[in-house]
Formats: sequence, C-alpha cells, structure tokens
Amino acid sequence: MERSVRPLVASDRLLIVRLGAVGDVLRAIPAVHAIRGTFPRIHLSWMVEDLSFPLIDGHPDVDQTLRFPRRELGAWRRPWVAADHLSRLKTALRSQGFTVALDLQASFKSGLLTLLSGAARRVGFSPAHCREMSFVFTNEWVGLTSRWLNRVERNLEMAQAVGASTADPRLPLPERPEEGEEAEALLRRLLSGGEPRVLVSPGASRRQAYKRWPGSHFARLAARLSRDHATRLVVVWGPGEEELARSVVAASEGGALLAPATSLRLLAAMLRRASLFVGADTGPMHLAWAVGCPVVALFGPTDPRLNAPLGKGHRVFRASSGKMEDLDPRAVLEGIQKTLVERRTPSPGPPAGPVAIGGRLRGQG
Repeated sequence: MERSVRPLVASDRLLIVRLGAVGDVLRAIPAVHAIRGTFPRIHLSWMVEDLSFPLIDGHPDVDQTLRFPRRELGAWRRPWVAADHLSRLKTALRSQGFTVALDLQASFKSGLLTLLSGAARRVGFSPAHCREMSFVFTNEWVGLTSRWLNRVERNLEMAQAVGASTADPRLPLPERPEEGEEAEALLRRLLSGGEPRVLVSPGASRRQAYKRWPGSHFARLAARLSRDHATRLVVVWGPGEEELARSVVAASEGGALLAPATSLRLLAAMLRRASLFVGADTGPMHLAWAVGCPVVALFGPTDPRLNAPLGKGHRVFRASSGKMEDLDPRAVLEGIQKTLVERRTPSPGPPAGPVAIGGRLRGQG
C-alpha cells in the first residue's frame, strides 16, 4: 500500500521529526544533510528531545532546533497538565507555517507531531515499515527497498523519496574549537605515555540493559591489553553509569582508567582523537563512528544489519546465542589488536570534513 510522495520545493518550510536516542538522531543526520544539499533554500527545522538536543542545536544543516517537551507531556498523573502542554505545543508548531513534516521515527508520538504541526504534507513510512500505526497521521507514504536496511540507509531512502540526492552520503557533525582543546588536554592527562587511545563504554540505558556486555568482560579485556600490549583502556560513562564504570576500572588490574564526566559534545571530541572505540549498540558507539573513530562493535540481541556502524575500518562481533554475556572477550581482543595494527598512528587527529559513510561493513564473530 503506497501513497505517492512529491519532491520538496525551494519555498518549503520543512519539519523533521526524529526525537529519540542519540544513535537514532545521529543516523538521521545523513538524510537531513542530503536534503539540505539538494534544497539549500528551504527552511529546515528539527524537533528533538533533550538528550540529543546539543548535537542538533546549531548544526549547519538545520535552521531551527525545536525541543520536544517530553517531561511535561509525560505528566500522566496530572493529565490536564499534559493536555495543556500539548495544546501549547500545537499552537507553537502551527505558528511556524510548516508546509511539509517528515516523520523519520515512525512511532505514534512522532506521527502525532506531524499532524499537530499543521503541515498539509505529512510524509512517513508506509504501514509495513512503521510502528504503533503512525501511518494514520501521514498522507504521503514511503515504501522501502528492504526490511533489512541499516537505519542510516532507511532514512536516506526517505530523503531520496522527497527528491534529495543521496549518491554520496555524509555525516557532518562540526566541532567547536574549545571542545577539541578540552578533549585533547583530557586525553593527554589520562594517557601521558603516547599509547593508543582506546575508549570503551560499558554502559547502556536502564531500558536497554540487555545490550550491555558484562563489566567483568571489559575488565578482562583491559587486563590483557595492559599486560600483553602496553595499552590501557579509558572507560567513559554517562548518567547513571558511573558505578559500573568504576567497577570495570577496579577489576582491570590497572589496565583501565576512569574518564571524568563529559558532555555529549566533549565525548564526540574525545572520540575524534581516539585510536579506537569498543562498545555495544548504544549512543556512544554510534557517536564514535559518526565522528570517524574506528569501532569494535559488540552485538547480542540486536541485529547488526540494522544497527552496525557504517563506513570503513569497523569490526562487528555478535554472540551467536543472542546473549551479550556469551560474546567471547578473546575474539574481541583479537579484533582490537588487528584494528590497532591497521591504525598504526597511536594518537590520530580529528578527521577533516564530514565523515563518509558509504564503505562496507567488515563482519566477524
């Protein structure tokens, strides 16, 4: 079932709706970049939640970043308060005069926002490719070439459907000078001996705890790398993950160092200057490949076909059982060693320009 999609035009006022997690927002940027490159004169706004807001606010491809008031709208114990906020949001959106709303999230919430926007054209994925009946809110539907597209490719097909050129997909995520300076100073304090800068993230959100590789596995990895290869891991962490990060460092036999608390943008700057990132299918993993850092990606229950890092230089490992604890640290260690040999430069500088994402994955494990 399809509803034909028309191309954008230069006079459009476009609303992008992709609210959620860091990895999901990052994987929408190439589609937005393609739209901006093809239609440089359109007015482009992006609605996003608080967690990912710093990545989009001020982005060169986005004219206006709109904050989605998730906390206010989640006040279901006081539904009249939520209803008031929803009414205000509707009024604010309609005052923008949007002509097109693009639902890259395909959930009930994002679909509803396209309707509240007042845009006459509301473009979403067709019923076979969306969740929670979000298609009822949209009036132009995009079918996909496969159910097994990587999330980046899925978003690019949406961009292509509205007339954007997607032949050379790129992921621009500019860095501010002060962020680069702070990241370099921090890494030099942690690793003063010139060893490879290997960052790991053992955490995951509470709702996605099933994606975590056991902290004991990270600790074993750190101990082996330190003992046999004179390489120590830098453990990065987000809100609610400090205790886990400290436990990895404590059990690592001196092979791991604890990074201080960082903002999302500072973490991106650190990853630009890292030799390698190791972690599961979480926001930091997607942030790493988005800024050009090689990734050793660890998968269990989630599908690498949909979620693995795109581009060159990455290695993907998946537990055949689907359980993260069954992913063997020895195999991951071998992947780290091979990637570091390929990198050769222990402390690379940040990549120049937007990261190219057209390379093929290297699967293992």
